[in-house]
Amino acid sequence: MGNMLIFRQFAMCVVALFSVTVLSAQSAEEWLGSLNESLGERYSMSTVVQIGDGESVSEELAGLFMVDGDGYYLSLGVMEVFSDGKLRYEVNNERKEATIDRVDLESHDLLTNPTNAFAFAGDEFQISIISSDDKVACIGLVPRDEIGITDIKLRLKRDASGEVVPESITYNYDGDVVRILLSDVGDGDWTLPRWDERAYRAYDVVSFI
Repeated sequence: MGNMLIFRQFAMCVVALFSVTVLSAQSAEEWLGSLNESLGERYSMSTVVQIGDGESVSEELAGLFMVDGDGYYLSLGVMEVFSDGKLRYEVNNERKEATIDRVDLESHDLLTNPTNAFAFAGDEFQISIISSDDKVACIGLVPRDEIGITDIKLRLKRDASGEVVPESITYNYDGDVVRILLSDVGDGDWTLPRWDERAYRAYDVVSFI
C-alpha cells in the first residue's frame, strides 16, 4: 500500500512537470493566439506611455484605451481619440483643436489603431520567442516590409484564470523607443465614448476626408 501511494505521488509529479514543460514550450504564435482569444473584441486597459531612446525615458504619459469591435477610444495626457472603425477624431484639449481623418487599418501601433495592435500575422512579421516560461513570454516581432517600425517587443503573462494578457508593448522606431505598460482596468462594465461634434463646437476642427 505504501509503495502504491509513493508511485501515485511520483506519477502526479511527473504529470505536473510535463504540463509545465508543455506550457513553457508554447510557440510565439500560440501565445499570440491565446492573447487574442483572451482579449476578445471588447476590452479596456490603463496605459503608461514611456518615450525615450531605449536607455532613458524623456517623457511619460498616463492614459487608457478601450476597444469595442471596430471602434475604439484613447485618452493620453491632454489628448483624446474617438473612432467608429472608419474615421478617427483626434482631440487636443489643451489647444482646443480636433482633426478628423480616416483610420489607418494597416497600422499595428497601439496609439494609432488599438483594434489592430495585437493582430500580428506571420506573413507581415518575423515572429519569435525571446524568452518564456509557463507564466510569462517575451515575443519579438520584426516587420517583413518597411512600416516605420524597426521591431516590436511584446511581453505577455498568463493570469490566475489561465488567460493570456499583455503587460507591455515596445516599439522601436529606428532608435526612438515608445514603451507602453498595460494593465486591465475592469470587468467590461463601460460604454465606449463616441465622438460628438456638439461637445467640441468651440474647438478648431480640421478634416482630412
